[in-house]
Amino acid sequence: MSTRDPENRRKISAANYSGLIGRFGAARGGQVAIIFSLLLPVLAILIAGGIDASFAVNARTSLQDASDEASLAASIAAAQNPNMTEAQLQAVAASSLIANFQSSTPTITEFHVCAPIQNDCTASTGPMQMGTVFLATSAPATCMFASLVPAFCVGGTTQTVASDSVTNIAFGTTVQLNIVMDSSASMIVGATPGDVAGISTWVLANWNQVKPGDPAPYTGGDNPPCAFACHDEGGSTTAADIAVGLTNANLATNTTTGQPATTRFDVMIAAAQQLVNHVQTEATNNSQNRTNTYLFNVMSFDTTLHQYGATNISTFPAALTAVGQVAPGLDTYLDNAMTSLVTQVGTNGTGTSTASPLKFVILVTDGLQSDRNNNWNCSYWAMDPAWSWNTCYGGYASPIDTALCTQMKNNGIILAVLETPYVPLTGQDPNVAPYEDTVRHVIYPGGANTASTVSAALQACASQGYYFQAVNASDIATGFTNLTDQFLARSSLIVK
Repeated sequence: MSTRDPENRRKISAANYSGLIGRFGAARGGQVAIIFSLLLPVLAILIAGGIDASFAVNARTSLQDASDEASLAASIAAAQNPNMTEAQLQAVAASSLIANFQSSTPTITEFHVCAPIQNDCTASTGPMQMGTVFLATSAPATCMFASLVPAFCVGGTTQTVASDSVTNIAFGTTVQLNIVMDSSASMIVGATPGDVAGISTWVLANWNQVKPGDPAPYTGGDNPPCAFACHDEGGSTTAADIAVGLTNANLATNTTTGQPATTRFDVMIAAAQQLVNHVQTEATNNSQNRTNTYLFNVMSFDTTLHQYGATNISTFPAALTAVGQVAPGLDTYLDNAMTSLVTQVGTNGTGTSTASPLKFVILVTDGLQSDRNNNWNCSYWAMDPAWSWNTCYGGYASPIDTALCTQMKNNGIILAVLETPYVPLTGQDPNVAPYEDTVRHVIYPGGANTASTVSAALQACASQGYYFQAVNASDIATGFTNLTDQFLARSSLIVK
């Protein structure tokens, strides 16, 4: 056969290639062994370095946390005792540092207190701001492979990590706590289901006392006084009628506990008084809050904004007295109240004096703007498909105007919202059903068991992280204290 035969040439080429590959593989085995033996020390060093580097990272993180705690401890000590020497404050920091970094013995390598007495305001990083503490630290960390990675280690067994921290000294921050409570008639409802049931039972048994002139069969009219949550038709209800309604509600018996019935208004007032007592306890016992000056403004709203006691009440007993003076009112004009509140609270201060306090507003409301009479000023009536009910559209009832909240927050105010969700009293009126006809489609436009537009508006109203919904009576007190504690915790902060 001719070697020029293409098929034969392909067979010879394949044989040649196979031989070449075999010879290359045989030669490569020796080369790989040589290369591996050369790389092994490098790989060992990289692995060892990585392990020791991880020890350093973990130690540095722990040291940073301990340094922050130590710097804060010195800041708090300086605020409580402004005449302490820098050496005394450094001893406080050292004690905290050792207590919080227990894996080895840390060292303070640099310490400065920039305050009026100590006046040490230059650190290695540059000039410090007045009212701050600078702390730099170092500590040994484990070094397992000193022989392989000597560059990481000192003395053959350790490596050094370092950190620094800057904290504010909270010198007597002046804080203004504005407590703003919804005192409209919609708060005069039972605080719990047992309260609601008890009040309803009492109303049925005392109708002539509750609605004189309206004995069964009802002849018309909607006359005061009332037992609870009373927005009578035609503007006939007065503040005095609401006060009688609150008294009547408290005459009822909770069907669950057998105790006198309690309304949401009662719970709100008690929780506000508990808040004042809580702040007093914090001001006495909490090292971070002890040096603060506390100012209170106690307000409520129905058709207008009301203030109780003096402006910027400076004593806890006077604040308690002011809360006790809050009285129930009429309809809920949220937009009017918020407009007045934005003006009255004004812009945030620096916290350095009574004239320039850090300002906090806690707004307690069900969030529904409502007027029993104006609710019926409908643009039109139509069947509500979500509720299958002939409904008033375009009436007065509406969620809070969040633009007013935004205006207050733009003024630098921390605005907390404690929502006490609207309690529907379905069919309670003998003549009309205001919840069914004018309110529920505003709160729940999607129908039963859907999201509340009122809750969404209140959450948007609040500063980030300062919204709390009270799902039961005890939550009102919890919400008051949690939201206020969150604000007070801002007085001493880690800067770096």
